[in-house]
Amino acid sequence: MSVSNHPPLPETRERLLQVAVTAFGQRDYDGVSTREIVEAAEANISAISYHFGGKRGLYLATVEYLAEQFHKQMAPRLEEIRQALEASDAQACADLLCEFLGGFVELLLAGEHGESAPGIIFREQHRPTDAYDILYRKLLQPMHETLTALVACYRGESRESHSAMLMAHALLGQGVIFRIGRTTLLKRLGKTAYTRADIKQLKRHLSGYCRWLLDAPHLAEDVIP
Repeated sequence: MSVSNHPPLPETRERLLQVAVTAFGQRDYDGVSTREIVEAAEANISAISYHFGGKRGLYLATVEYLAEQFHKQMAPRLEEIRQALEASDAQACADLLCEFLGGFVELLLAGEHGESAPGIIFREQHRPTDAYDILYRKLLQPMHETLTALVACYRGESRESHSAMLMAHALLGQGVIFRIGRTTLLKRLGKTAYTRADIKQLKRHLSGYCRWLLDAPHLAEDVIP
């Protein structure tokens, strides 16, 4: 009896989701065909209907799968931050915030789903569908709320203040731009991809931007009614 040296393939549903993350991450919903997904996943064409009810169900499940993958990597640190918040002074909150943002950027640039995930996440931000609520509930809301709490701690504001929410969003943007604007930055740098040294340097810059923004003048709460 011959024994294969190849590792066993994941279950069909898992394979379909793994392939779909890449497909939907690279192209719009209408540009992805179910046939290409089942072929790449080495599955039967009926597998999508069986597991997801159709293409739309596959897309929603893909977004949920993606959010869960990010959640697994980020949730432990978010929970540690939430627990540390109660006993942290302003400087400790700034340290936690800058550290988390650096880790988040590294996840976007070099994580397992760094190539495909941003395409789905940014598209849902730009043209939200019913899948956006999945992303918001499982990934974006917990992260945004934790960052807002850290900002509020540092600046002596309420966690529900618009000012703290705006600042948290601005800080996220400082990191996300390295992924959204990756093509432009790499062209300016004369490179085709970020190296580990590049990411390390980006994180240092991001930490500096973070601390500078945290000390920006407070704005009146009536900026956004």
